[in-house]
Amino acid sequence: MAYSKDFAAAGKRYRPARIKLLFIAEAPPAYRFHRFFYFTDLKDGDTLFLEMMKVLYPDIVGFSEDGDAASSYTARDARLQKASLLERFVQDGFYLTDASEEPMPDDASLVIKTRMLREALPALRRKVHRLCPAQNMPIVLIGKPTYAVCSEALRRDGFPILNDGPVHHPARGGQTLFRAQLRKTLNFGSIPLISDRKLITY
Repeated sequence: MAYSKDFAAAGKRYRPARIKLLFIAEAPPAYRFHRFFYFTDLKDGDTLFLEMMKVLYPDIVGFSEDGDAASSYTARDARLQKASLLERFVQDGFYLTDASEEPMPDDASLVIKTRMLREALPALRRKVHRLCPAQNMPIVLIGKPTYAVCSEALRRDGFPILNDGPVHHPARGGQTLFRAQLRKTLNFGSIPLISDRKLITY
């Protein structure tokens, strides 16, 4: 199991020297789409990045859940800030990786996704141990299959899993649910969410 060279290089560039919080998503997009969380030149297809930034750095991206009157957020402006937002992500000790480094097949069923994630689990466990040998790194699992397959194994390995249920992926219209679940998970796990000017409270 291995990322494409472009994916691996982008992920390494934005990996903190010491990871304070690890996000694990399901899998990268298919290589032919040339989309990846850490690519800075995307014009679409980066929903996970955009929604995470709304939760982690709402002041920086100008986002408010209170409605359009209180929000200056646009996806275009957030993408223009992507490199600096990723640098902030790194400075705060956040890192995102994938449970499977191989993309899922087009229109993969839950059965296929579950099988692929189970096959990838030994390699994921080794990777997580390399990222944090001390086993004190909090983890948030993103996506229902990711949580179902990986949560108990990583807990048995000694890693604190902050979410007590799936944080659903924000694709296909699930953005509002994702933001609510991620906020709840991070607050429950006592993770300090820092915006540009103040501690974020929800």
